[in-house]
Amino acid sequence: MIKKIIVIILMLGLFVWSLTLTRKNKTEPVIAQTESTPIPQAEEKLPDDVYSFNANELTAECSEGLNDMLCSVENAIKCTLKPDMETCSRQNLPAFIFMTDPTVERPTEMNYKFINKKVLPNRTTEIYTESSCNGGWFGLCQGTIIYVLGQNNGKWIIRDIYAVE
Repeated sequence: MIKKIIVIILMLGLFVWSLTLTRKNKTEPVIAQTESTPIPQAEEKLPDDVYSFNANELTAECSEGLNDMLCSVENAIKCTLKPDMETCSRQNLPAFIFMTDPTVERPTEMNYKFINKKVLPNRTTEIYTESSCNGGWFGLCQGTIIYVLGQNNGKWIIRDIYAVE
């Protein structure tokens, strides 16, 4: 009988102790971690222009008015059309852009417009485009295409490209 009473008292003590811990956790202020909390940035206005490129008429220069980040997207598009351009670097673009398989339907013309930009907490940025082209290209030039950008030595690089269906 005494053992039962001791067990009940210990259980009640454990229950009271857990209640005080939960109340203590609710009332303590939460300290924000600066590394994982994204810093709010001023919303950047994306250009409204539609950009058109033809593989036979490409230049290395970026379109007027585009910042470094948007120029890296434009460079990826130009390299999709013509991967042997001097600005096309395997270090700054996904490897599939440089595929030379004859069965790959590489486009020769492409149009795109910037439609959205998302800065992600993992230190990458997604640039959304509305695109059209005259080839298949793994489905990565028709519709909404997302370019995932990161930085390497202070320079914007394209880490991945994917399409939204």
